[in-house]
Amino acid sequence: MKFSIAKILTGTLLVLSASVTWAAYPEKPIEIIVPWPPGTETDVGTRALAGAMSKRLNVPIQIINKPGAGGVIGITDFVKARPDGYTLSQGNVGPMVSQIVAGNTSYAAADFEPIGIFNTQPYLLVAKGDAPYKNMKELAAYAKSSGKEVAIGNFGPATVPTLSINRMAMADGWKFKGVVYPATNFTQIQSGDVDLIVVAYPVVAAQLKSGQAKALIALSPKRISTLPNVPTVRESGFNFDVSIWSGLFAPKGMPADISKKLSDVLKDALTDAAIKDFEEKTGILHGFIDAKSSRTQMDAEAAGLQPVMQNLNLIKAK
Repeated sequence: MKFSIAKILTGTLLVLSASVTWAAYPEKPIEIIVPWPPGTETDVGTRALAGAMSKRLNVPIQIINKPGAGGVIGITDFVKARPDGYTLSQGNVGPMVSQIVAGNTSYAAADFEPIGIFNTQPYLLVAKGDAPYKNMKELAAYAKSSGKEVAIGNFGPATVPTLSINRMAMADGWKFKGVVYPATNFTQIQSGDVDLIVVAYPVVAAQLKSGQAKALIALSPKRISTLPNVPTVRESGFNFDVSIWSGLFAPKGMPADISKKLSDVLKDALTDAAIKDFEEKTGILHGFIDAKSSRTQMDAEAAGLQPVMQNLNLIKAK
């Protein structure tokens, strides 16, 4: 009888201990690593999100910028952190998917866990307003028949927007010359240096409105609300979606109760007025994707990018 009572007491203490762990988190400030420089759109957006989450968790959330190597430096440090919920990281499709496929990381996809994807940045493929093509099919026909090499300004051959354009070009049987810039803008088309640019919507919003520029395609899973006539990749006849997303991540092994709490708070934080205001100013599309669906999406992206990167010799030999 004494042994049975002892077992019951032990079990009760374990249940109470688990309840205390849930109630206690978070007991101290949380850090979110942002693997990009301060002042970038990603940094500013993550700070807005951190503020909204801080109000709901009742602890400060500090942003730690660790830029370099296309986000890889910050994520390399992040995956070494204790999985206790006090060190998280913003991450996007670059360092969390394409850089891993390329073999540019010491970490693997299994070294971190999604808390949730929370936004998609509105990237476009843009040409001059009087260009002799207005969509991807017409661009493909022009590239194959004009005898002129189409030049596209971009951020680098291994970046997801550029890889996505390559994926579409391969499907339609044409090639382009990539011209890399630290940042793309409409002056690069105006000067005649390139024919088109891959660019974030806010950068060319004024030129699109005036008709100086036109967008051939939206590199996002949904149409951009202020550009309702610009089709997405899938709507343009390609059997895949493109999402230049941002997500919140934890190191591998974070307790399930903390992960769920952070996921719930992240989802609710996206309803905050500050997030809605940021969305209106930037055109960024906020939307919550849970941990399981985030991982499924990332796996599908890796599988889709791998043959394209292989074809372009962008994967390091092991």
